[in-house]
Amino acid sequence: MLIARELELTALRIAVRDSVAGRARTIFVEGPVGCGKTELLEALAALSSDAGAIVLRATGMPSEESVPLGLVRQLVHSEALPAETRNWLERVLDEEEGTTGPGLPDATAHGRGAGMQRFWAALRTVTRDRLVVIGVDDLQHADSASLQYLLHIAGRSRTSRLLMVFTEALYYRQQDTAYRTEFLRQPNFRRIRLECLGPDAVARFLAHHRPRLSVGEQTAEEFYAVTRGNPLLLRALQEERGTAAGTSGDLVDPGPGETFAHAVLTCLDRSGPTAAKVAEGLAVLGAAATLDLLSRLCRLPRTSAAQGLRALHAAGVVDECHFQHPAVCNQVLDGMDPEHRRQLHRRAATLLHADGARASAIAPHLLALERISEPWAAAVLCDAAEEALADDEDGVAVACLELAHRVCEDPGRRVEIKVRTSVVLRRNHPFAAETAAEELLAAVRAGQAPPRYTTAIADLFLAHRRLEEAYEVLVRGPQAIAVTPAPAAPVRTTGAAGAAGAAGAAVPAGPSAAAPDRTGGALMTSIVERRYPWAGGRLAAVPQRGGELRALPARPGGEALPSRGGQPWRLLLGPRRGDVAPAAEEMLQRSALTDATLEPLTSAIKCLLFSGKTKRARYWCDVLLQNTARRGAGGWYAMIAGLRAEVALAQGNPEEAERCIEAGLDRLTERKRSVLACGLIAVQVMAQTAMGKYEAGARRLTEPVSQALYASTYGMTYMRARGHYHLATNRLDAALDDFMAVGRTAQRWGLDQPVWVPWRSDLAEALLGTGECREAERLLLEQISRLDETNPRIHGISLRLLAEASAPGERLRLLTRAVAQLRLSGDRLELARALCDLGETHKRLGDRAQAAMASRRARELARECGAGPLYARIRLEHGEAGWGTGPQETLVDTREAKLSDSEKRVAALAACGYTNRDISSQLYITVSTVEQHLTRVYRKLKIGGRQQLPIDLQFDLPETA
Repeated sequence: MLIARELELTALRIAVRDSVAGRARTIFVEGPVGCGKTELLEALAALSSDAGAIVLRATGMPSEESVPLGLVRQLVHSEALPAETRNWLERVLDEEEGTTGPGLPDATAHGRGAGMQRFWAALRTVTRDRLVVIGVDDLQHADSASLQYLLHIAGRSRTSRLLMVFTEALYYRQQDTAYRTEFLRQPNFRRIRLECLGPDAVARFLAHHRPRLSVGEQTAEEFYAVTRGNPLLLRALQEERGTAAGTSGDLVDPGPGETFAHAVLTCLDRSGPTAAKVAEGLAVLGAAATLDLLSRLCRLPRTSAAQGLRALHAAGVVDECHFQHPAVCNQVLDGMDPEHRRQLHRRAATLLHADGARASAIAPHLLALERISEPWAAAVLCDAAEEALADDEDGVAVACLELAHRVCEDPGRRVEIKVRTSVVLRRNHPFAAETAAEELLAAVRAGQAPPRYTTAIADLFLAHRRLEEAYEVLVRGPQAIAVTPAPAAPVRTTGAAGAAGAAGAAVPAGPSAAAPDRTGGALMTSIVERRYPWAGGRLAAVPQRGGELRALPARPGGEALPSRGGQPWRLLLGPRRGDVAPAAEEMLQRSALTDATLEPLTSAIKCLLFSGKTKRARYWCDVLLQNTARRGAGGWYAMIAGLRAEVALAQGNPEEAERCIEAGLDRLTERKRSVLACGLIAVQVMAQTAMGKYEAGARRLTEPVSQALYASTYGMTYMRARGHYHLATNRLDAALDDFMAVGRTAQRWGLDQPVWVPWRSDLAEALLGTGECREAERLLLEQISRLDETNPRIHGISLRLLAEASAPGERLRLLTRAVAQLRLSGDRLELARALCDLGETHKRLGDRAQAAMASRRARELARECGAGPLYARIRLEHGEAGWGTGPQETLVDTREAKLSDSEKRVAALAACGYTNRDISSQLYITVSTVEQHLTRVYRKLKIGGRQQLPIDLQFDLPETA
């Protein structure tokens, strides 16, 4: 059934009626390829046969364009002709061919005219009794001799029962166009133009060919958008999607496939050589295509290129100078000869560059080539990479940079391109970024990297936290000896000497043997200032001489471990640290996330975290995570997810930390582990250890890690996580080895800041497990001395452990202050641990009411945090029956006491162990006012003094973190 061809069929019926009446008609049916010309001719043949006509059919083919009378012979060989007439016509053609065969001169005009007259005379005898219909499909492929015969018949058949219908592809460039004029001169000539189907006709088409499938308006529009109503393309697309229809009876997404692609190539092939060339040019040029550029690329006259475009547009394949669907463009490219395709890409790149096109328009053509000799190619590719990055197309940017690196002949420029490649790779491929940086390190060692790129190369390693290599690049330069990071050796627990050796093997030798020179120190300082712009120049200067480090504590029963001299640099904040957190907040508010701002932004979040502003750090992590997820930057996402997990741990939420790490690792698609991935795993192990998921942590720790891990700060995180796992599983010797290795590394690298690496409290906790309370106390006091008021979390952890190492008489005061500090920090898990210890201390002192209150709160926090081991410990030590109080003891209900807000604040601070003078300075009131408030509090609570203040008073105050 023909869809939306009613007018055309009516015109043919009228032509049949007129021809039967002796008024011969000649009709040209023209239209784009695939629009139903052949189907319309078939309908005419059926209509004519029903009317008793003799139908003679022929089809023009490109392979027979040079065969004389090939088309006419197809008409003569029709079985519909009477045998006598058919034989007579064949003899006429044989005689004609004998005068123009191979090796013979062309027939004279008189001789050919005589043959055509005899041919028409024989055919006319048939038309006297019956209607003769001559139907020729694809007349554009007819040979010249056949065209002359058909013109002769048309000119002498005006009063005969003859109907001639020819179909022809629109805008096809024929070898001989004169016959068109001759046909147009005939008074009985008519032209019928077929167009592609409209949207409504497409819906009817789909409903007719797939009656069992429901076709909605949206489906019809989608099919029309892909095919532009070309019936050939519609049929191919429907065949693909109809077979994939779901059980609901709906046509599925009309995405083109192999059948559709074959139909497209058929359209292009049958549209003529000019249209085929134009289609190839369009596919190669893509969005940059214009008529002028197309004609130059295809080396066609502008009029010919325009004609080819019109043919493709009429067929519904292109819209102006672009393909209707990307799949069509891809199929055209795939169907091209590879060498011819490369030639077109090379020519397109040259033309676009000469026209001053954007680099992003030239780069795809350069990327399609195997060899590039143009001197401007490298610069164009680098510019294209930056344009791609502006659209977050880092894959395209990396491809451009890698090709630019291959074709560039300037050694210095090649280093610059490799540096940029490593930076861009961090967005999604951190391991590949590290590999690129390592290639640059090899160039530095070989003396092939110009000195002006030293800072940039060192900055790459700093971005990956690989301080050993950064130090080598900055300080030792091309003459440096390669530093090969050594993985952690198996922990040996056979005595102090063995343990000391194991700890030393866990950390690479590093650059401790030589002090940094002034050039390296100055470069390092400039890099640090760039990477921490929010500090506003408040970073301490890098020391110019290495100093001896204080000896690390001795292993239990062993000698003190020697420390390594020489500190390559220190990343220490200056004395005005209180100003840094607001500066970091300002940095986060006014900066967009780019390759250049990634490190400053993440370091600003670290600043908020280390300053105890965990809620603001969490907020900014979430903002950046949404940004990176939207932009598809998996490497950035993983890095910020790791930072987000650190914030979650600092808030006492290991469950959330584990989820963040899993989300970050899922974004890393590389099979090999980067140091970033190892750092994420380390944080995950910390969270799993806190939740009691020891088997999961063990599986993670047995996974292979990058060889460069222990030369990076991620290595310290990894060793800390492993040490806490060993501590939780009662492997104290192994924990001591890891924590001492962390301390040694932090000191050697100048990173010995408790807020960054609180290794002293880690080591002290392990020492307490072995009974070395005095050494643990020394370490904790030293750590507390390095802290200021902006670090309540580390201060609280240190006080809690110090209480365990101190005499029983000091524990209550220290634990009370630890609880206060941890409450301010917002770390619920560490607060639960401190409350648990506080409850035990109260229990030992016989104050069962306060013990029950502290233990109950600790249990609630442990459950909320998902800290299974801590929760189990509290239940084991206190039991369900232990939550109550004795018959002589009653819990103080602060809600019934109806304390004022001022009284609550004073009482809460007093319950945390603060003196009256401390309270007055914190609340900006006089000491006398504090005393008055406390007197009223004692009276309302019916207690005898400060020691009986209920510990849950502090939970009524808002957290500040």
